[in-house]
Amino acid sequence: MPELSYRLTPRPRPAWKTDLTSAQFGTIAEDLVAIGLAAAASGSGTVARPLVDRGVDLYLRRLRTLLTIAIQVKACRHVSPDGTVSQDFPSSDLPDAATGYWAMVHVPPPHDQLYRRLYLIPVHELRLRCQRVNSHGVESFRFSANFAGTVQDTWSPFAVDIERLSHWLAAIPGWAEPVPPIPAAGKLDTLSTSDELGTVGMAGLTTLWAMAELERAANGAIMVAEDRIRLDTVTLLAHHLSTGRFAGLHLRTAEFNDTRRTHFEVKRPHFFVDRSLWVLLVLLRPDRRVHDFGLLIPSADIPELGYSETLTLDPLTKRFRKYRIASDEFGSTFLNSAFHIKAQGPGVDWDSDLPMAG
Repeated sequence: MPELSYRLTPRPRPAWKTDLTSAQFGTIAEDLVAIGLAAAASGSGTVARPLVDRGVDLYLRRLRTLLTIAIQVKACRHVSPDGTVSQDFPSSDLPDAATGYWAMVHVPPPHDQLYRRLYLIPVHELRLRCQRVNSHGVESFRFSANFAGTVQDTWSPFAVDIERLSHWLAAIPGWAEPVPPIPAAGKLDTLSTSDELGTVGMAGLTTLWAMAELERAANGAIMVAEDRIRLDTVTLLAHHLSTGRFAGLHLRTAEFNDTRRTHFEVKRPHFFVDRSLWVLLVLLRPDRRVHDFGLLIPSADIPELGYSETLTLDPLTKRFRKYRIASDEFGSTFLNSAFHIKAQGPGVDWDSDLPMAG
């Protein structure tokens, strides 16, 4: 019997007319770039969005690592008949401390997908090569390129075809390296009594609390981002803007009730160890307010402590006492541990080690 071949004909472009505000168009472009990157990563990467936009729209991260690329998205709706675009943007959009990549994309009408050619430009190259102009009284950078690829332009070395986006990802230093195996437990884990430490609502509540505490303590010095879809142990990603460094936080939630005991569990299948990754156990009282203390544990200590443990909270199990922190000092404690900075203070002068794929 002959083998049947199934082939779907690509749908024609929709004929609707799209009248979007600038804010809507920009968000659509960011979504399309995020979708393209996540799809091109073929399951090896995840995309996070910041809670507050301070110059970065997306964070592309290699799963089960803290290898992270900061991406700012700029998009244009229309180009000239030969594919050329010229766009000015204020120099304030490109501060000296900015790192990562700018994604320059064309989203043609009806704005439901990216044009096949895009530009992924390291920020330092953008700052170096862009013409500086005065645009309507504002000091600006002028970006001019040819999306059709019919003529050579300054940005040709950074042009990427959508079909080859996976090759661009593979060229990022460290991206294609094997992910280390999940660390073995230093002791036999206690049997888990439940699959999760609480309801989705409790976990969401503590995530919001942690994000707010980090923003409050950092006073604009960091960006806090959360994956659109959780695929590994990183609940929140923190980006220290003045150094370009990243740190990760894995949140667990438990209830501080009359039993004074709780079950502490970290899911092994998605866990990894990194010197810049911490595990935070947030305790909620029965009224859903955050308790007076919590536990902040370096990820490297989890295999020895155990991935699944039952502990007393009052008094706290001895092995966990050194990780106890006051809940109202969580933000400042994490900033000091992760970035060696004081709350609401300047960062140290570390050289940025953000990977760059040229």
